[in-house]
Amino acid sequence: MMAQYLALKAQAPDCLLFYRMGDFFELFFEDAKAASATLDIALTARGEHDGEPIPMCGVPAHSHEAYLARLIKGGHRVAIAEQTETPEQAKKRGGSKALVARGIVRIVTPGTLTEEVLLDARAANWLVAVARAGGALGLAAADISTGRFEIIAVGPNMLDAELARLGPAEVVAPENFDLQTGYPLTIAGGFDSNAAERRLKTQFNVATLDGWGEFSRAELCAAGGLLAYLERAGQGALPFLQPPIRRAVSDHMMIDAATRESLEIVNTTSGSRKGSLLDAIDRTVTGGGARLLGSDLAAPLTDRAAIDARLDLVGFFHDDGDLRARLRAALRALPDIGRALGRLAAGRGSPRDLAQLRDGLDQGYRLHDMLKVTPRPALLEALLPAFLGHGELVDRLQRAIVASPPIDTNQGGYIAEGYDAALDVLRMRGGEGRRAIAALEASYRDKTGINQLKIRHNNVLGYHIEVPAKVADPLMRAESGFTHRQTLAGVVRFNAPELHDHASEVGQAGSHALAAEAAHLEELTGFTLARAREIAATADALARLDVAAGLAERAAEGGWCRPALVERP
Repeated sequence: MMAQYLALKAQAPDCLLFYRMGDFFELFFEDAKAASATLDIALTARGEHDGEPIPMCGVPAHSHEAYLARLIKGGHRVAIAEQTETPEQAKKRGGSKALVARGIVRIVTPGTLTEEVLLDARAANWLVAVARAGGALGLAAADISTGRFEIIAVGPNMLDAELARLGPAEVVAPENFDLQTGYPLTIAGGFDSNAAERRLKTQFNVATLDGWGEFSRAELCAAGGLLAYLERAGQGALPFLQPPIRRAVSDHMMIDAATRESLEIVNTTSGSRKGSLLDAIDRTVTGGGARLLGSDLAAPLTDRAAIDARLDLVGFFHDDGDLRARLRAALRALPDIGRALGRLAAGRGSPRDLAQLRDGLDQGYRLHDMLKVTPRPALLEALLPAFLGHGELVDRLQRAIVASPPIDTNQGGYIAEGYDAALDVLRMRGGEGRRAIAALEASYRDKTGINQLKIRHNNVLGYHIEVPAKVADPLMRAESGFTHRQTLAGVVRFNAPELHDHASEVGQAGSHALAAEAAHLEELTGFTLARAREIAATADALARLDVAAGLAERAAEGGWCRPALVERP
């Protein structure tokens, strides 16, 4: 086992290795010492290596995300090694002593988080790659929790200002790049402009990049480094990314880091959101709206037409208080479909994420009808089409997923009754078997005269009969019809032929039902991700509506008026 662990550790030497062993992720050697200190958990030992005890600590797999969050905040990177086969498959492959195969499935860093519990719902989580080519600087930024992707050409003296605008969770740069930054910095490879151009064309299935702008070599290098880093973090799989937006530095006001800090735009000088400009005006009611408002404030527009378009939308909602109230009530009830989509695309989604997309997209149709009033501003007119076109997906998810599905898929129960007749039959058989077992418990009590007799279930013995030890002797006799299984302090456990038969029926029906649900989940996820770009566009439109309605609400609260813009310095 240690040979397997060390081989995996060699694949990610700069990371703490979470090594899956049953219900725990274990860490060994120096990783265990570092994790134990950061997490304040006990450091133990397991076996020896080179004559010395092997330091070891572990965290429960079912709650590992909370520990991950603390390790990431503590400045660590984590490689997650999962079992890639079952113990039964390992036995078939190499006999009873065969070691279960494991592989690194993901590398977790500050800029590659997608889990809900690891992210601030009201703040973007940018991963930024920086590159230099031909004397120019390029920057590529992605928030993989929502798929936002930007590419920017920056002047030699503007890099610090752009990094301050984004406030990245992590910065990636090539070797020998002299970068002094207060953000977590990772040195990586893949900063190649030719390879990046090919990778972008493949990723977005286009023959040319011209539709997004004329990229410099530096911009392409940065994009290549970003994609290569994401591919390594996902162990060969890229997350969902929207087509890149090429931002010109002239599109927004440049604010250097020192000025930005003193202005306290999105954070105060102490790093707190409370007391900042963002905190003072934020009346958004969705996570997506809050993230967009922060982005808007961090990059004030310099184009008057774009400014007027946003102000027209704010004014529209300001002047119609009833419509604004109804819109904000509807938005408040919406799930965060942008991040639900990001989790699904990253392979870490759940039936609950599908349900959130179903409910959010369905509500989008109602918002479209609510806002289709005349006259309406040009920006609203441009946003409305994004709420249409999801009918087939919404209908399928409504038929397939229960109203409130569980996050954990291991126990099933997320595919709705009536979606799959064969699955309904399996569930019926399992239910009939459990009812038969309940009836069997009553008959065994009558037969033995032991009122304390119970039929229980656990993951080791399965279904079994349990009686107090003081009355177990009659069941130990050969002619009793019961077979002894286990003696514990105070209780004795047995099996019986009828119970075994019913338990087998329940187990087979249950395992087949779980397999059927898992197949449906995979199919529904693929069907959903085929429409990822359209869903992301809806999420963006919802965020823009929330920002405009929130600013209108704040203006109404304060009795604020619309600024009059003039064309002079």
